[in-house]
Amino acid sequence: MRFREAIESDIPAIAAAFGGRNALPLEPHVRAALPVVLSRMIASPACVLTVFEGEDRSGLCVLSFAGGLFLREAIIEDYLAAPNPGLLSGVLAALLNGQQPLLTLEEIRQRNSSHGLTLAVFPIPLGRHSWDDPLMEELRRLAPPAFVRAVGGYRIRAIYYEVFMDEVATYVQAGGYRLLHDFSGQAGTGLLGPDCRPRMLRLTASDLPPGAMSMASQMFNPPDARLGLTQAEQRVALRALEGASDRTIATSLGLSTETVRSNWRSIYWRLANVLPEFETHLQHVEHVSRGLEKRRVAIEYLRQNMHELRPTLRSPRRSRPRVT
Repeated sequence: MRFREAIESDIPAIAAAFGGRNALPLEPHVRAALPVVLSRMIASPACVLTVFEGEDRSGLCVLSFAGGLFLREAIIEDYLAAPNPGLLSGVLAALLNGQQPLLTLEEIRQRNSSHGLTLAVFPIPLGRHSWDDPLMEELRRLAPPAFVRAVGGYRIRAIYYEVFMDEVATYVQAGGYRLLHDFSGQAGTGLLGPDCRPRMLRLTASDLPPGAMSMASQMFNPPDARLGLTQAEQRVALRALEGASDRTIATSLGLSTETVRSNWRSIYWRLANVLPEFETHLQHVEHVSRGLEKRRVAIEYLRQNMHELRPTLRSPRRSRPRVT
């Protein structure tokens, strides 16, 4: 099993995963229009969506998905004033109705540079698999690094995570999330099936132990970006973190291979200005391998400093070099 960022062609498989155990309950008209809603989500900068893939007889197939949405504060305020199961169910319905519950890119930049973002997390649907199924054990192993890949480096204010199984609630609470609302007594009513036992969990910086060094703590107070990467450079680097080649990156982003290489040259230039050891290290590498080593070092730095790949209001310290 592996994970990667969701793309438009994954929409049918993601829509099919909205069912079974721990799945988000939806109004019938929203479920029928899921491809439309998912398309709007994936096109939005406020959506971070990951798919988990596994092998079957036909090759790789999507087994489940995870991710979340950066919501406007008014959505959370309304929810807290009148809490009910299905926070994200209502958000998807609002998207279908043409409303704007998600932050724009400019709003994300502003909040990521100041007081932080509010993230609502999708429950990971388990389909027909039991909690103890080996496939679900593998999914649990991959879920934390997939979450960091999706939202690491953002300045998070609060994470709202609604789950629909007792086992999942226990598991998430063991990771530090606090129980905010227990709706499990409503199982079997409204849109909730008899085994659908909702609980809303929340995680904020104040919920973490002082000095905690966990994956979650890295999301609440990330350092300031130093490289000043452009949005185009960030997009190229994010694809490269998944192991994509320049040709694959170019195809997925609708760019030429030369444009991708131009972005890499700019990224290397920025790294050399911020990290003098970047160029010093390369002096000891054979010329034939220097390009590969440059890429490896850059990707490793960015993997450990995801805040460099997130939108902020801060401009680069230096102008981007002219690439010829």
